Amino acid sequence: MVDRQLPRYGLPAVGVLLILLSATFFRSPLLRVLEDRAADRFPDRTVEMIVSFKEGGGTDIGARLLAGYLAEELGQPVFVRNIDGKDGEVGYTELSRARPNGYTIGFINLPTFMSLAGQRETRYRVSHITPLANYVLDPAVLVVRADSKWHDFESWLDYCRRNPLKMTVSNNGIAASNHIAAARLEYYSGSELTHVPFGGTADMLRALEEGYVEASVAKISEVADAAEAGRLRVLASFTDTRHSQLPGIPTLSEKGFPLAMGSARALAVPTGVHPEVMEKLYKAYVNAFHNPDHIREAGERRLSLHYMSGDDVLQYMREQEAFLSETLPRIGI
Repeated sequence: MVDRQLPRYGLPAVGVLLILLSATFFRSPLLRVLEDRAADRFPDRTVEMIVSFKEGGGTDIGARLLAGYLAEELGQPVFVRNIDGKDGEVGYTELSRARPNGYTIGFINLPTFMSLAGQRETRYRVSHITPLANYVLDPAVLVVRADSKWHDFESWLDYCRRNPLKMTVSNNGIAASNHIAAARLEYYSGSELTHVPFGGTADMLRALEEGYVEASVAKISEVADAAEAGRLRVLASFTDTRHSQLPGIPTLSEKGFPLAMGSARALAVPTGVHPEVMEKLYKAYVNAFHNPDHIREAGERRLSLHYMSGDDVLQYMREQEAFLSETLPRIGI
């Protein structure tokens, strides 16, 4: 006969259980006190800023500029750490899993941060990261080498339509903003492109300049200098109106394709950061962002600064989520 009675715990076991329960019950108030004290001292050491792509891309360039001005405001060094891989997922995961103490901040690229999580099972959850404020809103452009046979958008599109899948277009990762922009143009123009993903902007543009691909969809800040230097030719911008940095470049809207697309780059923290720490980070960011020297240097680096508060970024993310849920299935991503 099998004894199905519950096991009997002796007094020592009951005592241990009570101690554990007591520790759990009284742990939260103690933790709150420790967190409040840590928040009062913040920051008292180096702050790490995660960039989820390789050195040399638009996000990295902006991060390194901002880090210097943010360090002045915080009174502590801000160290930029590049953690690339899986189209940005590795870095986003590292940021989402960091201790929420304010000493790890990082950039999220929109819509890439959202589109990856919607397209596949990522190791991070969108809810595990909280935006602090937006930094840049960088429009996309269609670009080819300066020595290519396509001198305007019309000749490029005509070639694509007459030669299905022969046009190779590099991007900075599957379901990243550049890929989505190129796929939307492909879908609405009735062409067939061959999309070639790379691990970041620097690699995709190197592939273009060295002749491994015929075209690329990039951001204005990433190609403006190369275009002025005569290495690349911008055929069109994914904007509704002509951009101030490239006033001579037509928009896709002018060509009959209202496909505005770009990338927002927002500074974010792991969810759960103490409110006092969040306030200190936010104030430091606002002061750094509006610093006249920072604005001047950002212009020299072709960064399209675009401030949004954390709440504004959350609203932008909700809008992006709705846009992506409708768009990605339609264009086959």
